[in-house]
Amino acid sequence: MTCRFCCILVLFAALFTAVCAEAGELYIIPSAIGKVRNKENDRHKAELEVILKNKDFRKSLRKGVLGFLRRAAAKNEGVNIKRAEYNTEFDPNSILVPLLFVDNVVSFVDEFGSSEQKLYKGSVYIGLNFLLFQAASESLVYSAPMLVSVPYLNKTPNFSLEPLAGQIRAAIVGFFTDKKRLKVNAQDELGKCLADLDHLFSSSTCEIKSISLSKGTQKRIENQDKYKALAQMLASQALSSEHMVLPPKSRFPAFRRGLHAAVSMFGISFQQGAEKSGFSERDNVYQTSMRMPKPQTEYSLTIKTGTKDNDLGPFIERNYTTAAILQGDGETIKCIKGVVATIAKRHNKVSDVYFYNSLINALSDLNQCKR
Repeated sequence: MTCRFCCILVLFAALFTAVCAEAGELYIIPSAIGKVRNKENDRHKAELEVILKNKDFRKSLRKGVLGFLRRAAAKNEGVNIKRAEYNTEFDPNSILVPLLFVDNVVSFVDEFGSSEQKLYKGSVYIGLNFLLFQAASESLVYSAPMLVSVPYLNKTPNFSLEPLAGQIRAAIVGFFTDKKRLKVNAQDELGKCLADLDHLFSSSTCEIKSISLSKGTQKRIENQDKYKALAQMLASQALSSEHMVLPPKSRFPAFRRGLHAAVSMFGISFQQGAEKSGFSERDNVYQTSMRMPKPQTEYSLTIKTGTKDNDLGPFIERNYTTAAILQGDGETIKCIKGVVATIAKRHNKVSDVYFYNSLINALSDLNQCKR
């Protein structure tokens, strides 16, 4: 593990006219994009960094996020959002800092065809988190996990992300511009957050504490780490419509750097380690300490998979079924879905792609799951 996998995209900061009261004017600063930092030194690291630093992408992203928050703020009378200029008065006790960071990248390659004519098909999954922090205390007040899935088809397993750059950028911007992307409950809670800094995104917070695979699944899935990473992202996204899903603690140092980078754009810096917030003896520095909500519910995720074949002569019709079971706070959510694939017997290898698709289907909508 060469470095933590994390991309900090500091999108903007918002200034409120009064603390812990009905918000009036919200001001947004331009975004700044940090480095892409991976858990593993994979080949997508440099490619993704270039993709996310594209100037047109950043411009579209800023515009999309502005509209995203304006739609939420419109749910409250008297709450307005404007772009901040560098001459805007800075109040560190009432600034709200949003961050968009990459949590993980999972690329999957499936091999089809004979040994003489191989074809590789799969997807790259990019997991992101959109977070809002109250800067004076560095408290997390809002969380929206995102998942970008981009399919590809190639004659080599060592594919490049560059041909997928447009799709990746469009999918990220689309999260903020698609009015139907967030469910009603999540959008309402964001509106409340913008109206009152003391209001947390949700009445309940949660985190996914552990992920376990059945013995049969461990035998079937070749790359279990990638499979678990995708399951983590999918489950977080599914739970986010009902809870504020807390990010992994390993990301906290990156969040802090992102917060400090946003504030420093106004010529202000943080002094860490103090319990109280407020200006220090130096006019351009204030003290802060990070506070993260404690999870009220810790979920465990258990995954079981199975296959059933129907012989069709030169082909096999195979049903790939996945059961994803979330347990926490006395609640059990059981999601079962399957996908059917027709596979030629001459294929020399069929790997995890259908199990990935089955997992995605199982965790796509918790409202369809049995509780």
